[in-house]
Amino acid sequence: MRHQIWSSGGGVQSAAIAALICKGDLAPPDLAIIVDTERELSTTWKYMDEVIVPALSKAGVTLHRVPKSKYATVDLHGGKDGDALLIPAFTTRSGKVGKLPTFCSNEWKSRVARRWATDQGVTEGTFWMGFSTDELRRVKVVTGKWENRFPLIEKYLNRHDCIALVEAMGWPTPPRSSCWMCPNHTHDEWKWIKENAPADFQKAADFEQQIRIIDPDVWLSDTAKPITESDYSKPDDLLSACKSGECFV
Repeated sequence: MRHQIWSSGGGVQSAAIAALICKGDLAPPDLAIIVDTERELSTTWKYMDEVIVPALSKAGVTLHRVPKSKYATVDLHGGKDGDALLIPAFTTRSGKVGKLPTFCSNEWKSRVARRWATDQGVTEGTFWMGFSTDELRRVKVVTGKWENRFPLIEKYLNRHDCIALVEAMGWPTPPRSSCWMCPNHTHDEWKWIKENAPADFQKAADFEQQIRIIDPDVWLSDTAKPITESDYSKPDDLLSACKSGECFV
């Protein structure tokens, strides 16, 4: 039996999928999971706990919050020698600002979700991914034991449609979901976190100091300065845009 598994990212598109389920426009999944990276913005969990989880419960759907550390085999460092930083941090090792590859989303989310599903007795599964029509570049068709499905694209919904759908439910506009230390934050997002989630911003600042003890040439923003000293009024470097499509949030 192939199970339908909704892998919620906790953001705008995932809230839209929840709305479709609650409206009866999308048949409920067999299982629903949101992987807790244990570095998620506090605004995400506030919205999930106050809006999404209660609404899904009324629709008969349990959204399982699964901590990354229970199933992930690596945390910040991995690779052949176990010392490669897995987040897409900015680096000045070459003398110019560059960017490290993204491995964290696969290790902390995709693999965790599959291992959790296996623990539930699933042998074949189709994971629902919350990508909308304006994110077609992120779509990766996967077949075999684990396949992907894109319910929002099936219904021709873009991000604005998703927001309208959620608001039509009478729910507040959902915040963007991401890790508080994610180097893919735009300047506007860093500024927003600093002003609206200061505790998360401080955790990110402390985190940056810690990783720079190991490698003083890595940074969380394209300014190549500590995030507490960066000027976020200037335009983003093109390197800062999230293009991976792996971090289905």
